[in-house]
Amino acid sequence: MKENSNIWDLLAKRTDHSLSKEEEEALERLLEEDASLRRASRLVDESQVKMDTHLLEETMNRTWYKVEVGMKTEKKHRSMLLIRRYAVAACIATLFVLGGLLGYQTWSKPDMLIVMNQGKEALLFTLPDNSKVWLGGGSRLKYPDKLSARDRAVYLEGEAFFDVKKDNGRTFQVITDIVEVKVLGTRFDVKVSKSEKIAEVVLESGSVQLNERNETNEKVILRPGEMGRVKQQSGIEVHHVDLQLYTTWKDKYMNIESQKMENVMFMLSKRYHTEIRIEGDDLKEEIFSGRFDIEQTLDNIFETISQMTPIHYQQQADGIYLVTPK
Repeated sequence: MKENSNIWDLLAKRTDHSLSKEEEEALERLLEEDASLRRASRLVDESQVKMDTHLLEETMNRTWYKVEVGMKTEKKHRSMLLIRRYAVAACIATLFVLGGLLGYQTWSKPDMLIVMNQGKEALLFTLPDNSKVWLGGGSRLKYPDKLSARDRAVYLEGEAFFDVKKDNGRTFQVITDIVEVKVLGTRFDVKVSKSEKIAEVVLESGSVQLNERNETNEKVILRPGEMGRVKQQSGIEVHHVDLQLYTTWKDKYMNIESQKMENVMFMLSKRYHTEIRIEGDDLKEEIFSGRFDIEQTLDNIFETISQMTPIHYQQQADGIYLVTPK
């Protein structure tokens, strides 16, 4: 048995309770023999990672497409179970690229774990200190397997929302290429654009300190409802913002309360990682309220909005959605 490649399949089979007695014993032997594999098992079992359902469904659909149509129902059911197991294993292996996990270490630094979200839905997981992270699509977070006794530092590329657990005065740091965010216990969103060299930090509750990562090392403390916008070499700008626009992307349901249509499109573009352009000054100012299950496709949500508000939408060849008045 190829241990490192087989471990994902065994862990996946354990998630749907389909391990045979022999496989269960084999998995236990692997975990007893290798501490790094025990960390992998702990991540799957205890870190409360919710695998991206969109990614899972896509994997299953691509695989099922290759299965010959017309098989008997019982055989088809067994095949779907196997395909689901394959998809779960693929998701586990894809979402967790663990530096040091498979016996690989660099210098004397602690093992670094890297969580990548390659789907579009928010990926929720728990850090070793019980702080919660909602990782945005196309984003990744790197953190040590054992957080320091003095501080807790994580490294972000992309966007994530943090609910930081207060822990005996230990600071929590989110480090990016542009800005460092220091907190004790709070809820906040961090988004970094490498291409534009801009970082945005939106504070929901508590207090955070922003440290610009350049020779000036400018420092700013945010209050709830404020956004710190950091452009490399241009300092930190602080603005009051509507929290609803910046923090709902991670939730299962998007609750929109009396928002301008321009803001609604901004929220949808953040959630679906898709550029949306809206034309017409009157349409931009149109007030809209609604509640959407974000597991729906963007097209389905546009259809719902169009039944309530006179809009026309079209996805262009470049993938950008254009929204215009009817």
